[in-house]
Amino acid sequence: MKLDRLEKQTFFLLLLGAFFNGFVISSFLMYDVIAKKALHALDWQITILVMLWPVSNLFSIWWGKVLEHSRSLSKFFVLTAIIGRLPLVLMLFVTNFFQYLILLLLLFSFNALVSPAQNTIYQINFKPKNRGEVFGYVASLVTVTILCFNFLGGKLLDINENLFRHFYVIVGIFGCYSALIMATIKVKKKRYFEVKETIVLKKLLWKPVVRTIEVMKKNKNFAIFERNFFIYGVGFMVLLPAIPKYLVEILQMDYTQNFLAKGIISQIGILFLAPLAGKIFDRQHPALFTFMAFGLLGLYPGILLISSFFINSGFVNYIVYFAFLVFGIVMSAIFISWSISSIYFAGDEDVSMYQSVHVTLTGLRGLFAPFLGYLILKTLGVQAVFVCAILLFCTASFLSYRQYISKKN
Repeated sequence: MKLDRLEKQTFFLLLLGAFFNGFVISSFLMYDVIAKKALHALDWQITILVMLWPVSNLFSIWWGKVLEHSRSLSKFFVLTAIIGRLPLVLMLFVTNFFQYLILLLLLFSFNALVSPAQNTIYQINFKPKNRGEVFGYVASLVTVTILCFNFLGGKLLDINENLFRHFYVIVGIFGCYSALIMATIKVKKKRYFEVKETIVLKKLLWKPVVRTIEVMKKNKNFAIFERNFFIYGVGFMVLLPAIPKYLVEILQMDYTQNFLAKGIISQIGILFLAPLAGKIFDRQHPALFTFMAFGLLGLYPGILLISSFFINSGFVNYIVYFAFLVFGIVMSAIFISWSISSIYFAGDEDVSMYQSVHVTLTGLRGLFAPFLGYLILKTLGVQAVFVCAILLFCTASFLSYRQYISKKN
């Protein structure tokens, strides 16, 4: 990459912040397993828990609206550090599921601010030809942290599962530091909406919704892209209640095996392929990129489905590990597309609102998709959940291909 001085400075700070943010992402991968094993959470409680991340993303359109009216991003990263991450040190005093739930709600709610703010940094401080590749390298460094922390975490929790509280103290402190590093990145927003009137509660609540509708109506290609991503996301979330039950209760995996599957093997693809995927992303239409990614992701629940026929065998864990390896390889592409595709569709407009719409739609499907997965799990079993996910991923892939063809013609 040929980076100018501003790009180099920003790249260095993003890498430094990414290293410490890897501890936060580690907790995103394992919070359901910890709840299931250490706090003995029931299936319905796990369903509520896995809804936290997507449902908290509903706040993103309000964050996006605020970012549109702000010249500086620094104060929002500081807010995330102090309110959204540092309180995780209180995990030391957690004794039940509901206390655990409240602290994670804080973490996920403020995380909905991070994505649109980061996209603004990539849009303003990097040239289009460098964005995907830079993001890929940042994602790879995050993954290095995840691999090391999850390997150590799994081993320690198998020795004493009560150490999950100390796991989260580390996440809170390093996550706080990561957000403060991001706050030091200088971003000169040339376009922002000045607030010339007193903001009343009614307008504060309603205006972001109106702005979301405006964005979708104005940019039809973005709306179609979001529809396809929405279908993929439903498939992804349908799996969420089933995975911890399948790994912990049906396969009876211990902490080390769970951390190996979800926290290490699933990240190998991102570690090695994210920069390459980012480079390819810079040269492809997002619809073509997601067509290939969504289609290949169907292999993940497909392999898990195959493993369910070998539960009593001695090699079923290896089939599951292979499923998570495929998942990680494909997610190296989907993660980049999820994170920065909105920049392509925003064009010269402020990307913060576009990404906020994108993140908020994650929250919208989070209102029902995990419950759908729970319902299928309880009535038809875990195999039916895997089949449902396969169908949804394939549908999203087909529709993405149609969008690409229509755009090409």
